[in-house]
Amino acid sequence: MLVKDIMQTDVVTVTPDARLPQVLRLLQPRGFRHVPVTEHGSLVGIISDRDLKQALASLAGSGPGGAALERARERLTAAEIMRRTVTTIGPMFAAEEAARLMVTQKISALPVTEGDRLVGIVTETDILQLFVRAMGVLEPSSRLDVILREPAAGLGEVVRLVEATGTRISSVMTLQSPAGEREVVLRIPTIDPGPAVKALEARGYVVRDAGRGTPAPS
Repeated sequence: MLVKDIMQTDVVTVTPDARLPQVLRLLQPRGFRHVPVTEHGSLVGIISDRDLKQALASLAGSGPGGAALERARERLTAAEIMRRTVTTIGPMFAAEEAARLMVTQKISALPVTEGDRLVGIVTETDILQLFVRAMGVLEPSSRLDVILREPAAGLGEVVRLVEATGTRISSVMTLQSPAGEREVVLRIPTIDPGPAVKALEARGYVVRDAGRGTPAPS
């Protein structure tokens, strides 16, 4: 799946000359944590809720309060608050590259650009929704965590054993457990994983944390 398949295209933006009260009105009622700053369609910066808090704290600590503070707030522009160095991604990149960037850069929103033109944005919520869909947890299903004896050959055998019971596999993911073991996480669209578990255990596989009967969301 590509970034273009998960990004939001209806992006709320502000211009560099937007005043602080306008930025706050856009962010706070909608629960947004980031707003890109654009000029003639081109991305020139981004403002996060953290940037806003820092700007407000700086104003409060820099001079008199009351009416003078309010006037200072009203004069402050997006250009004075925004971060000009913005991590971006293109729409044709793999969705997992967006996730990697967000983790390594410690950011929760990733503007999507073509050249310098803003075409969308990916948030941590979009990444979480993709993960949930990929794992099939929105459907009635069960999860099997199987310890792999041989990471390469073991995965193929696990899949064959499960499918031999007539059980369809919705998703497969391999990962390393905290103990350093390689394990495969299977999502199967049944509330009774018993036949698959028995087949795996009969071949000597350790099946743990079998999620039995995950209900569909109401």
